[in-house]
This record gives sequence, structure tokens and C-alpha cells, in this order.
Amino acid sequence: MIYHLKKLAVGIDTVENLKIRQKIIFNEYNKIIHVTRNTPKKKDDLIKKGSMYWVIKRRVLVRQKINNISLIIRNDGSKGCEIELDSELIKVIPTPMRPFQGWRYYSSEDVPSDLSINVNNDNEEALTDELNAELIKLGLY
Repeated sequence: MIYHLKKLAVGIDTVENLKIRQKIIFNEYNKIIHVTRNTPKKKDDLIKKGSMYWVIKRRVLVRQKINNISLIIRNDGSKGCEIELDSELIKVIPTPMRPFQGWRYYSSEDVPSDLSINVNNDNEEALTDELNAELIKLGLY
């Protein structure tokens, strides 16, 4: 079985804000990473096969492939986990999600399908997340 992670994008209001934050991270570390306190026990099932699904404003909106997961020691001596993500942001069908803390596993049966919009190309004609959600509700997407 392929597993994925879901994570709240704390302080992020839009996919574009997530993209901007990750550019800053990339400029600092030369890779896109997300640091967490706990290491996934199913890390072998996540690396190269799984994705991180980002929850923005109570909806899963976008995902990124997980390239690697490494154990780290923080500056204060505590253990942590560094999740390296692919630079490509892939929009998914907006899916409501209740708040939770940290990250959670997301089984492949439960993940939303990808939308056909590529977030990384700066196509100004791309539909907004709200418009996509409405089209899906109406059965038009």
C-alpha cells in the first residue's frame, strides 16, 4: 500500500502563499524541506512513492511528492525529522478537512484526485481554488 501525509499549512491562506514560502526555504537550504518533531514510521512507503497533501484554510488543495525523509538533531539537541519535497505543486480536487495537529497518514484510497492545472507555470488564466470548488460541487469539473 502507498501512504501519503497530510499537513496543515499553518499561516498560509492560498496555494500561491505556499509557493512563495517554499521559494524562500529553497533559497536558504537549496531544497524544499518541512521539519517536524515526529518521524513517520512508514517512511520507506512514503519516500519516492508518497506525497505531502497540504491543507489550506480547511481544504486539501495541493500536494507535493516526498523525495526523502531524514532524521535530524535540532539546535537544542532534540530529535526531529526533515521531509524533503519535490518542487512541483500539484493541485488536487479541493477536499474539506477538519483541523488536526502535526501530520497524519493519508491512505491512497482517501486522497483527492489531481486537477489538470499545473501550479508551477505562472498561467494567469488558471482558475481560483474557490471557483474550482464551486465547479466540482456543480459537477462541471
